[in-house]
Amino acid sequence: MGERIGMSFGGQQDAVRYAGFWPRLLAQILDLLWLLPLSALLSVIGALVNGGEISDLGELMLNLIGALIVLLFWAERQGTPGKLVLGLKIVDAETGGTPTIGRLVLRYVGYLVSALPLGLGYLWIIWDARRQGWHDKMAGTVVIRDPRR
Repeated sequence: MGERIGMSFGGQQDAVRYAGFWPRLLAQILDLLWLLPLSALLSVIGALVNGGEISDLGELMLNLIGALIVLLFWAERQGTPGKLVLGLKIVDAETGGTPTIGRLVLRYVGYLVSALPLGLGYLWIIWDARRQGWHDKMAGTVVIRDPRR
């Protein structure tokens, strides 16, 4: 299903356009196109520094660096490059403003929750009236079409 026209934030009467499942999936695929090579590069650097192997600590550091990069994009641009290319942005579900860093961290952790039961938390976007995945619900965020685009 595609996007749905929804009511606005904070009682305002302007309608917002929630981003549906397919545009969000495409944004994730676009993000993989830059995240995977970056992860590979960081892995090679980590292995070189560690004498040819990546330790458990090195793997943890790679995951933390990846998470920080995504969180920085979310905090500074309200979306990753994939979302931005498609004109999508992450906003606070109550106000329509930029979510707090605490909400964004919770949203990132919520990705695991959404993925665990065979991706049901992501598929939830298809049926939800505001097109929220479980990670969005946990963090109090929605993904919308950027009205400036």
